[in-house]
Amino acid sequence: MVKVGGDKKTATDFGDVKVRSNLQELAFFMPELRTNEKGEVIMAFTMPEALTKWRLLGLAHTKDAKIGQIDASTITQKDLMVQPNLPRFLREGDQMYLSTKIANLTEQDLKGEAVLQLFDATTMQPIDAALKNTNNVLPFTAKAKQSTAVEWSIQIPADIPAVVCRMVAKSGKVSDGEETPLPILTNRMLVTESMPLPIRGATSRQFKFDNLAKADASNTLSHHSLTVEMTSNPAWYAVQALPYLMEYPYECTEQIFSRYYANSIAQHVANSSPDIKKVFDTWLAEARAAAESAKGKDAAGALLSNLEKNQELKQVMLEETPWVMQAKDEAERKRRVGLLFDLERMSSEMERAEKELLKRQTPSGGWTWFPGMPDDRYITQHIVCGLGHLDRLGVRTVRENPEIWAMLQRAVRVLDQKMQEDYDWLIRNKANLSEDHTGYTLLHYLYTRSFFRDLPLDDAHQKAFNYYKGQSEKYWLNKGTYMNAMTALALHRQDNGDNKTAQDIIKSLRQNTVKK
Repeated sequence: MVKVGGDKKTATDFGDVKVRSNLQELAFFMPELRTNEKGEVIMAFTMPEALTKWRLLGLAHTKDAKIGQIDASTITQKDLMVQPNLPRFLREGDQMYLSTKIANLTEQDLKGEAVLQLFDATTMQPIDAALKNTNNVLPFTAKAKQSTAVEWSIQIPADIPAVVCRMVAKSGKVSDGEETPLPILTNRMLVTESMPLPIRGATSRQFKFDNLAKADASNTLSHHSLTVEMTSNPAWYAVQALPYLMEYPYECTEQIFSRYYANSIAQHVANSSPDIKKVFDTWLAEARAAAESAKGKDAAGALLSNLEKNQELKQVMLEETPWVMQAKDEAERKRRVGLLFDLERMSSEMERAEKELLKRQTPSGGWTWFPGMPDDRYITQHIVCGLGHLDRLGVRTVRENPEIWAMLQRAVRVLDQKMQEDYDWLIRNKANLSEDHTGYTLLHYLYTRSFFRDLPLDDAHQKAFNYYKGQSEKYWLNKGTYMNAMTALALHRQDNGDNKTAQDIIKSLRQNTVKK
């Protein structure tokens, strides 16, 4: 007898049952085709483990461009089949039934037992007791060429992010099993409360966490973590945020520029001080050692859990319970920063991003979100503004690189033309020019343009530019804090620091600042 789960014992041994887990819906293969003396071809390949009907599509061609096609169907099945009826996800606190159909394709009646086993998807440790799956072995009877159903009652607990459901059935020498991971959605929402603790040297202050005191009155509150961080230089938090820009997975033009921007700042920081570089080199060595260790474990298949293997499940976990996938400790964050500040990697990444930006600039001078799309004004202003930031900070002097400077000049000209088109539209439609016709895009343009005052504005655009500059001075009270800050900087730079409106905006921002 084998104890399968809970307190029930059974005479059925499920240990030798092959459990199916590769349930993907697409099988792609590139077989080597060999014909026999009759010209027949036998194709051998490995199918996924889903028991279903498949459509087989194939294409073959000869060196002289003759082609042949096949469109057929095939069925993968077993004499005894477990066909679970599972939801796409579970939710904390639910009491539910998990059921499966057991199909008998043999010519005789079958009697056997079916078992439901539950595992934590992150550790693959049994959790039947936690889900009240105590009576997990059930008998079944399936008549010849017919099917039957069994079901188990479970209750979903809290604090388990995902579960692997394994259903196995066996009758004599025939058996089948299927294993499927399911996310468990939480009924809670992660609320992060943060509080700055500014302390100057040689002083002491007391801080009261009022929100934490209020939270204690909640009956449903569950604390996740309490973290206290200290740094002598707040700029360190900006440095820690750089890996996020580098690791974003998409290849749109915005993200390519974000990688260029992050690498530029990282390289500047790493080269600004030998002591800083020494710290980053230490972290980089630790990161490489950890990566080599993980690589060896991956090769043995010991590191990846079902959660890591299943990308769809992982994506649901990221969306519904983001705190599960957070960096686990300070050492991991240091390793990520250390990898970022690898000077060789930064240099190659910057060169690649720079070439891609040059390649993606359209003949008109703008950029698109993705190749083949039309020019986009927002992304063009975003890139020009970002290059202006790097230039103003002294991180990367754009004027010293002829290719980058020529690229910038083309982009600035197209932005000037877009601004002119806005003005022409107002004139063409006989708009009341005394009203407010500025918004985020135009104010951001004035701010972006202020980085490059040494690029002269064409005489044909001067009237429109002066109009929108006057509008920004007249209607700044109607704008939000962010747009006011951009407007103040733009006016300050355009008038060499001698602009009354810019000073008024700064005074207003200071008066509305919340200080603690």
